[in-house]
Amino acid sequence: DHIQEVLNKWEHIDDEIWAKVIVMERNKRVAKAYARAPVLTVNGSDDGFDGYRIGLRGFDSGLRDQEAEEIRRLVGHGVKFKMDASGNILVKRVSRSPVLVMNAALDETAASSEIMKLARGALPFDKPETLFDVRKFRQNVERELKRAYPDRRKLENQCVSAISFVHGAAGNLLACPVWVLLINMVAMDMLKAKLPPMS
Repeated sequence: DHIQEVLNKWEHIDDEIWAKVIVMERNKRVAKAYARAPVLTVNGSDDGFDGYRIGLRGFDSGLRDQEAEEIRRLVGHGVKFKMDASGNILVKRVSRSPVLVMNAALDETAASSEIMKLARGALPFDKPETLFDVRKFRQNVERELKRAYPDRRKLENQCVSAISFVHGAAGNLLACPVWVLLINMVAMDMLKAKLPPMS
């Protein structure tokens, strides 16, 4: 579980890090990186990770299939992620190929209402969208804290966003050839303060 891995390493993670990004091919983790730069680009280059960009073709995977290889080529300029001063995470598709927000259909989510309205979660070209709405997340946390038995896992899941490149495998995230998970470290910190994890 990626969230548990973050919680286990919490004390060793720099305060300037605002997100953990995990590169996936189907159900296999290919790479992980921590976002510290104000804007993080995930694209189809072969750069690997340089602090500002994650180039999807810069990572080796012994289990890569032909479809994943082709999609990595089609990603092009990819997407840009940015955390604003309020704590919202914005996403902008700069790729000519489709980019889909895969967790936009969850009942309780911290994704903005604009993202929720996107057909199949498909991001429009060159238009910033709010992937993580901090105000909505705070409301969800407050509502959950009023319950007799608050569900921390439900709130943790809202700190995670999934983005698929080119196609969404009919909504089956683990079947997507190339996708990324973005874990919002600022939201996890907020949640940790409001509802500490059980030891």
